[in-house]
Amino acid sequence: MTPLQVEAKTFHLVTATFKPFTDPDHPKGGFLVDIARQAFAKTGHDITITFHPWPRAIKEAETGRADGLLSAFYSPERAELFHFSAPLNTTRMVFIGLRSNIRTPYYNDLKDLAPYRIAAGRKWAYSPEFTTATDLKKEFVDNEEQGIHLLYNGRIDLFAVNIDQYRHTISKMNEYDIEKSLILTPPISINDHHIIVSRTLPDGLKLLTDFNTGLAALKASGDYQQTRKRFFGF
Repeated sequence: MTPLQVEAKTFHLVTATFKPFTDPDHPKGGFLVDIARQAFAKTGHDITITFHPWPRAIKEAETGRADGLLSAFYSPERAELFHFSAPLNTTRMVFIGLRSNIRTPYYNDLKDLAPYRIAAGRKWAYSPEFTTATDLKKEFVDNEEQGIHLLYNGRIDLFAVNIDQYRHTISKMNEYDIEKSLILTPPISINDHHIIVSRTLPDGLKLLTDFNTGLAALKASGDYQQTRKRFFGF
């Protein structure tokens, strides 16, 4: 048993499909699942993953039917119910435009974007300011592919999307050149992905402590960066 290892356990985690972060069709389960499994392995543990619709996944974790929920953003409301792990990943929601249509990659306020037609995901998490902005011309899409098609065919001016998912998706759409796209600054929001465990779960904090230890070791070894490169190419 190595210094990092403790009594081996198998933890049952739940999550929802959020490709490429959590992906039931990928042999590794997606980037975050792969990272979580490697991090727990550093301290001698294993995990099982079950995919559910998001409302059921969070309820399974809240009630303790699962040991934890993978891929949760922090919110004060969730913090009343759950303990949070160290971040597995930091991701940004951004506005993407085409270089041929957008004069500058900078904006000062959402009101600056009022002239543009903006596509957003129906169930994606944005900043409260963007979500409640009523003076923006928004239309909604079900997935990244739809938004990219609209953007590159001139149906919209901006696509509000997760930057990692945008890069992952467009890399598989050979008809579109990512070099023609432009990321606006500042991002809409910056969020960390966490594992969360119910505050009522016995030894929940111990689970997170072991995970955090393993995650730190994974990053120190360079394996974290190599895994990210395999999924995202950077």
